[in-house]
Amino acid sequence: MAGDWDGGFGAIGPGWQLYVGAVGEAAEHAHHAIQIVLADSPIVLRDAAGRQHPSTAALIPANMPHAIVSGSGRAAMLYLEPESTTGRALGARFTGDTDAVGTWAEAARDLSPALLTPGAEPDALVTTVLDALGLTGPHNPVHPAVERAIRHLPTVLDGPVRLAEVAAVAGLSASRLSHLFADEIGLSFRRYVLWLRLRRAVESVLGGATLTEAAHAAGFTDSAHLTNVTRRTFGLAPSRLAKAVAPVARDRAR
Repeated sequence: MAGDWDGGFGAIGPGWQLYVGAVGEAAEHAHHAIQIVLADSPIVLRDAAGRQHPSTAALIPANMPHAIVSGSGRAAMLYLEPESTTGRALGARFTGDTDAVGTWAEAARDLSPALLTPGAEPDALVTTVLDALGLTGPHNPVHPAVERAIRHLPTVLDGPVRLAEVAAVAGLSASRLSHLFADEIGLSFRRYVLWLRLRRAVESVLGGATLTEAAHAAGFTDSAHLTNVTRRTFGLAPSRLAKAVAPVARDRAR
């Protein structure tokens, strides 16, 4: 069944964001989050090479271009921060041809549509999905300086973010921190900051803010800037996301 983005709700927790509802088409995009897809009917995904694959579950690596060709009447889209403990454990599961859509479905073979229980609380659904994936193993630690930078960045997102200033907080030179971000996070420092701004804007929208308010809270120049970044990251305009998601935000420790 091909769905449309409508009638869903969003929730936020430590290191994750969740959308549950109808899923429609989305143009090719890439985001820094690792994405878990779980649907009550097959969703057709397409990778950057044009290969398509229908599946009720998929695990999409961070920063991987993909598109939704056909959606589902009800699905859960769980976005996990790769730098979180859970995200790093999940990222370690990817081996081989990670840019192939068939690999994404295979990586999620432990997920069944039966896990998508109607009326489940967001926290309970997230726990159920992660437990099904067996995310209890060890993970690779982040460099301490990168960890310090990651903790500091959310405190300065509402204004200009300067690499040199963040590097001073992290205790490294700007060039060294820049190299570490590329090596360990998989994104340039600038693109990582952009991802954090987008996440802040999404959190604001889920909390009931207008797009203009969300743009300013996240340090975007204006709502047009936010719109452009959202299209590149999620394949949708923020207005469509706002329409699809009820303004219900949660931030509970797991």
